[in-house]
Amino acid sequence: MLTEELKIATELLDRALYMYYEGNSYFAALHLAGGAEEVLGANVERSGRESSFKSLLRGAVKLSKFFGDGVESETKGIATIMNHAKNRTKHMDGEDDDHAYFDPKVEARDLLDRAASNYYTPMSFHELPETELLRKFNQELN
Repeated sequence: MLTEELKIATELLDRALYMYYEGNSYFAALHLAGGAEEVLGANVERSGRESSFKSLLRGAVKLSKFFGDGVESETKGIATIMNHAKNRTKHMDGEDDDHAYFDPKVEARDLLDRAASNYYTPMSFHELPETELLRKFNQELN
């Protein structure tokens, strides 16, 4: 059965929002939002636009020179920091992976923000519904 990537991403994002608002499933929300963010971001990039991750990464790299020695940090290092929580929920198979050290609610919200931003971009050239939960999340951000 063939399923369009945007339909998959829409479902992931909607379920992530549902779990986030449920209030006790932040790790699951974070994981689903991360999947939605990646799929939607790739779609945005293929359309010639900049994904929310790349936009935030570019800004963080530029700002990094104002903190410390006046030199921009390496893109890879900042990307690793930005994706730490998402990757920790997917890959806990290392020697020191017995615990996660971050606030799952805060990290889920950050990933939901990136995924939602990536969702709104293709709405101008694809028929994507603005779900009730997406609308609620977007209104809370503004």
